[in-house]
Amino acid sequence: MTESGVVGWNEDRDTRLPRVFGRYLLLQRLSRGGMGEIFLAKLGEIQGFEKLVIIKKVLPHLVADDEFIKRFIDEAKLAIKLQHVNVGAVFEVGKVDDEYFLVIEYIEGRDLRRVIAQQRAQNTQLPVDLCLFICRELTNGLAYAHRRTDDDGSSLALVHRDISPPNVMVSFEGEVKIIDFGIAKSAIRLAASRPDMGFGKFGYMAPEQLVRGGKLDRRTDVYAAGVVLYELLTGDILFPFVEGADYRAIAAMVTAGKIVPPSQRDPRLDPAIDAIVMKALATRPHDRYQTAEEFRDALQSHLMQRNPTINADALAEHVRVLFQEELSGEHHMVSDLKAVDVEPFRNQLKQASVRHTVTFARAPMGKKRRRSEAPALALARRHARPVLLFFVAACSAMVAGGGITLGLLRASTNQPAQTAPAVVTASRSPEAATPSAPVPAEAPTPVEHRPAREHPSRHAGARAHRPQREPAARRPSSATVERKFSRINGEYSRFKSEYGAVLDGRWNAIAHEAAFGKSEKIQRLDVMLDALRRAMAAVRAR
Repeated sequence: MTESGVVGWNEDRDTRLPRVFGRYLLLQRLSRGGMGEIFLAKLGEIQGFEKLVIIKKVLPHLVADDEFIKRFIDEAKLAIKLQHVNVGAVFEVGKVDDEYFLVIEYIEGRDLRRVIAQQRAQNTQLPVDLCLFICRELTNGLAYAHRRTDDDGSSLALVHRDISPPNVMVSFEGEVKIIDFGIAKSAIRLAASRPDMGFGKFGYMAPEQLVRGGKLDRRTDVYAAGVVLYELLTGDILFPFVEGADYRAIAAMVTAGKIVPPSQRDPRLDPAIDAIVMKALATRPHDRYQTAEEFRDALQSHLMQRNPTINADALAEHVRVLFQEELSGEHHMVSDLKAVDVEPFRNQLKQASVRHTVTFARAPMGKKRRRSEAPALALARRHARPVLLFFVAACSAMVAGGGITLGLLRASTNQPAQTAPAVVTASRSPEAATPSAPVPAEAPTPVEHRPAREHPSRHAGARAHRPQREPAARRPSSATVERKFSRINGEYSRFKSEYGAVLDGRWNAIAHEAAFGKSEKIQRLDVMLDALRRAMAAVRAR
């Protein structure tokens, strides 16, 4: 179950679509993999500024495996904690009736498997600078995930375990995102028990993954990223295995470490690249880059010498040209799906969300800003250590805002807290699911009484000078803000390629607001976008 984004639209239309699935409206069936079915959907609770998401539904025969489901839920809970420009976001893990599902970010683009296949089909090769750029972004995402800590500061000790072309997305805006972080472990276990479902994964596994008792850590992902880079540079799979090959022969070939340097396979490659790739592919973990940061910095150093101005725009242009024959029809289809009206399904969505949906975890929300903090400092603090907004009983601190409607997940800092609806949450075992009590609204702040001697006209004057609510006609429309979001998305990609991740906190907050903000708060998103544009200008002016 590795597909994400648009992966080659399934032309076999499901006549039952669109249909309600929990709080989501399923719009298009994309594919069916070893672990489940994949759908393009929209959140039925948002109106006016609706974003598409990907729904991954676990296949029925796997639902019967209690251990698999427990691991799947636990791993998805960890993935929800990851919020980074180079990691595909996971928004929710839950169950609708007897169907378990995962909600992830919709990425309009292609995975690297498709990119490589398209290059081969056109008898072309990906430019070397773009190969290095893609892997630099990939290792940047790995570096973030590997160092991610829990709310108490303890390491999450995350290892993807399945870094491979299908799990790396390239968007048509030039973004590079790792997907399936957190659930890859379940996919690997499934492939090990049923090789026919994922045999190609073995070619990207580190030697320690193929040896019984091998210790897996972040260096395992470093090796796999090296394999991906090797394939991007040469256009050839490092270790090609035919279906049905003997597992012992596979392990022996990988652990032997007999690898032809990339420049010997492709004369266009600079031999200086060999040292970078071969270190990442070292058989013994202690001979590799010890962290993804080290690998990323080596790539960045080489890129600065080759092409210091390489950026996401160049990657976006290349990918668009590569898939230009598919883009026109696809954009029209996406536009049509976004335009699907959820109103006729409103009652079904409400009933399914309340009566049939169990949420195990939702994307966490940041703290409210302290009044004494400057906005930039508060934003950085909020996204540096995100915390849970609600706690369901004393023993359920692992549940990240279980069944709260997405529209309420990001309340304005000036808006009083609202009462959360009673929801059904679950512990690690579905059988342990119990209704959670409503969370009481925040107590109002006591107001100091004015002395009785104050003249009433003083208060009347104060009321007269209160700012009036902005007329509705002056507020930006959803379409206007969506266009602005698209433009600034491209601007930020270019900014990040030049100045690094200094404003990632702001961008992640904007992306979260765009995905989960309430439609009547569209003006808030508009303000956030303008603030980001000013912040980028300030950084450039330094």
